[in-house]
Amino acid sequence: MQRCGAVLLRWLMIVSVSVGAGGLAQTAVAQESERRVGRAPAQQHGPESGRAAPTDVPVVSMEPVVVTATRSATPITQVPAAVTVVEQQQILQGRPATGVDETLRYAPGVQAERRFGPDDVRLAIRGSGQRATFGVRSIRVLIDGIPLTEVDGQTRLEPIDLDAVARVEVLRGPNSTLYGNASAGVINYVLEEGEKGRRYAEPRVVFGAYDFYKYRLKTAGATDRFSWMGNYSYLDYGGYRDHSVTRNQRFLGKFKYSIDDRSDLSVVVTYGQLDGDIPGNLTMTQFRTNPRQQQQTLHPVPPATFPATTPFAAFQAARRDERFRPALVYRNQFTGNQELSLTGFFATRDLHHPLCCFPGSFVTLMRIENAAFAKYTNTVPIFGLPNRLVVGFDWQDQNSVNKNFDNVLGAPGALRVYTQERINQDGFYAQDELKVLEQVELVGGARYSQVRFKIDDRLKAGGVDGSSRRNFAQTTGLAGVRYSPVKWANLYFNFSQSFETPTGTEFRNPTTSTGVGLNPFLQPQKSSNYEVGVKGAVGETLYYDIAVYRQHFTDELIRFATGFTGPCTVFSPCFRNAGTTDHDGFEVGITYRPFRALTFQTAYTYADYRFRDYVVNGVQLAGRRLPGIPEHRLILDVTYEQQDGPLAGAYAGVEWQYQTAYFVSDTNLNSVSPTGVTENDRKNPGYTVTTLKAGYQTMLDQHWGLELFGRLENLFDANYAFATINPAGGPAFGPFIGRNVFGGFSLRYVLM
Repeated sequence: MQRCGAVLLRWLMIVSVSVGAGGLAQTAVAQESERRVGRAPAQQHGPESGRAAPTDVPVVSMEPVVVTATRSATPITQVPAAVTVVEQQQILQGRPATGVDETLRYAPGVQAERRFGPDDVRLAIRGSGQRATFGVRSIRVLIDGIPLTEVDGQTRLEPIDLDAVARVEVLRGPNSTLYGNASAGVINYVLEEGEKGRRYAEPRVVFGAYDFYKYRLKTAGATDRFSWMGNYSYLDYGGYRDHSVTRNQRFLGKFKYSIDDRSDLSVVVTYGQLDGDIPGNLTMTQFRTNPRQQQQTLHPVPPATFPATTPFAAFQAARRDERFRPALVYRNQFTGNQELSLTGFFATRDLHHPLCCFPGSFVTLMRIENAAFAKYTNTVPIFGLPNRLVVGFDWQDQNSVNKNFDNVLGAPGALRVYTQERINQDGFYAQDELKVLEQVELVGGARYSQVRFKIDDRLKAGGVDGSSRRNFAQTTGLAGVRYSPVKWANLYFNFSQSFETPTGTEFRNPTTSTGVGLNPFLQPQKSSNYEVGVKGAVGETLYYDIAVYRQHFTDELIRFATGFTGPCTVFSPCFRNAGTTDHDGFEVGITYRPFRALTFQTAYTYADYRFRDYVVNGVQLAGRRLPGIPEHRLILDVTYEQQDGPLAGAYAGVEWQYQTAYFVSDTNLNSVSPTGVTENDRKNPGYTVTTLKAGYQTMLDQHWGLELFGRLENLFDANYAFATINPAGGPAFGPFIGRNVFGGFSLRYVLM
């Protein structure tokens, strides 16, 4: 599989670069007169080049920004829901573009925590997703509108390379009506498209502390009918902590052919290969005294009962993960008011994942996934009123072979689990937007979803057959209204529902000795969300987005462990349902530009998430906070960009983030670590982190563009960490990086 992926990757690179070179070699054409939607007009610092200049408005343009994560292109101020858009300049300006947390932290309501490497990010939107032991949960992640999220709702982020992304759209709140198995929201990574009159090739090099290097080559452009964008990157990172080396390579490509004026065909290619060590978690005492150390085993490790003094690194905990996915998208606007879109993809995954420290901790997986999506859009007016109807069907199927071996000092030992897992889902949805008055628009929709799990136990360890199946079906709805009394104020109210099954991993069965099979007691979590908000742009100086919501959950999925032995260990936890929980929150996002050179951006989140009915071991936890969620989170970014004179194109800024402490356990009570030291009430401390950035970008002549940048993260060397939820006395804290510095440059050749 790895050899196959490598061959395909090399082939794609050759095709992409060859197409780019071919395009650059053609006769230059006039630059298109229409600029891209959502970006401010570029002011060149030198001969006209067609390249977006440093004066582009960061993050959110004061002019209309179109959002596509809503299944139809809609101006951001007209969406009756909480939406944040991060544009390409904000994604790359003074940043190394190594992990999705760099940009998502600027969306209110979003918590992004990097764990064991640049690609290992735990994401939560409005509290949903924090329970994930790895990957992303509860959030539907898309690349150019195509789901990266797997059938059961789990997402790994390795294939996403921010260098290839034109903008990030974050739709906060339940969107099961549109996307099915998700309760938190949708994140859509819209890829850059090649443009006619803006053909270019660009290498970018980033280097930093702790032996960090990232190399990227991107080419993009277009002819009359064909456009391309190909982006290849390689990252090599020595790591802040012991045993935390990470290497990855990625390719993202989008190739689009216009069949005629009404139809086009696109190929979107995603490839990612990760080889990363896992340093593990620390106790609070270890975290405070030496945050750069790797996890300590602290107890005898099965299966050969290695002594507690055996170094954690001896088990070579790591993840080697290779993914490849080509997707085909056909769009046909067969009348002026009707459009049909058809999408399909085939995906493979090959995983080798030695862990520590439980029986069967050397995990391997081979997976094949197929998917097909159809969407029909009709904008024919109803009784003379503007109307848009979207109807669609989604189907995904996933077939996996899972083998778990004992980890014998980094080598596979005895086979403990051997299963074939089949998961598929399908869903029908419809959504209508009717503008009943010039200032009033109504939105309504519904979806019917089915998700089916089947496990075939090939090993039947101890004579116990863990083969099982679970089927789920649910109808969810959405209703909303937008009222725009004045141009700068768009008020909205919406009610939405969500339906979310456990993932294949979360279905770990506590009734079998090895956890094989599907937990017969675990149910999907469901929620109802009530939200009121207002958003708008005030002239060219201010954009604001304010939302207040309550999301009521029944059977919310909660992680738990029983200790170091049994099917639900500290290192291989199980899940259970809480009775009811409420997520109450308040979000504010503001971009303020008092004059063109200076931009202030802030994102504030208040979260009051509590159990309302949840009994654990006979104890009622009603009124206690959900673990893993800070009550307050504030982000501030101030950036100055020189507009003219000899330093035109220079920029500098400061980023500041503040987060309050949060509980680690459901009980919100004291707990004792394996070393017998009270672990600070099992609360992860709050923190304040300050980052400085600066750079310079300019056109050297008509064809050559240069950018230089530097970045100093965690200026005051704060010692802070993420925390594992409900660790059952195990190590819970994963330190973030201390003071850290990056530098880099890019050189772009443009042929107009």
